[in-house]
Amino acid sequence: MAASPRQLALRLRLDNEARFDNFYCPDSSTDSDSSEAVVAHLRHWIEQWAQRNTGNTGGTLLKEFVWLWGSPGAGCSHLLQAACHELDGHGQTVFYLDLSMSRELTPDVLTGLEQVAMLCLDNIDDIAGEAEWEEALFHLYNRMAASQTPLLVAAQRSPQYTEFALPDLHSRLQSAAVFQLHQLDDEHKKAALQMRASRLGFELSDDVANYLVSRCERSMSALIATLHELDQRSLETRRKVTVPLLRALMNW
Repeated sequence: MAASPRQLALRLRLDNEARFDNFYCPDSSTDSDSSEAVVAHLRHWIEQWAQRNTGNTGGTLLKEFVWLWGSPGAGCSHLLQAACHELDGHGQTVFYLDLSMSRELTPDVLTGLEQVAMLCLDNIDDIAGEAEWEEALFHLYNRMAASQTPLLVAAQRSPQYTEFALPDLHSRLQSAAVFQLHQLDDEHKKAALQMRASRLGFELSDDVANYLVSRCERSMSALIATLHELDQRSLETRRKVTVPLLRALMNW
């Protein structure tokens, strides 16, 4: 028997810190390729679908299929989960599925997901070339298109260059509104860490931010995890967040 969304939700919990307000945008450019423009589009997209689901059908709906892509650490997973939190805040049923876990699941998990208010499929390219998964995704896509259920996915490549073997599936995936996310450089990583620290309630000095980015694993997920550990150590020891405290935490 296929697992229900309620059962899976217990195993695939969202990161509570993955919110739009926690996503660092390095500039205020309105260029369609900027992270700020992507976040603005997603928020507008979610607002429109939330209004439709509450009976307000005024205006033209945006395309119901959005594809985010970028290298690991660019923030695609963060934005998918932020979208789930945002629509959940409107009282809508959302479902997030990380397909990097596909080897622990079966394609039956996709059955019935067209019934949710919005579906987010992370790491969709992980099932490319897997015949049973591709077939199940193809049928899910068709059901979602028929019901106009919004679909938000993330991958490391654009749909054009994601190697799905099923031709009909590959062609359908080209219909998405596509946005690329870019990795932050070191200066923007420091600024992102300082923004997150401020939201946690402490100040991250330039010295500590520089030391953290230069010595820690460079992915944003690893840096933020270390930042949270540093905050916890500071609270436990009642010491300010300093380079010596970071060195002690990391045994450097």
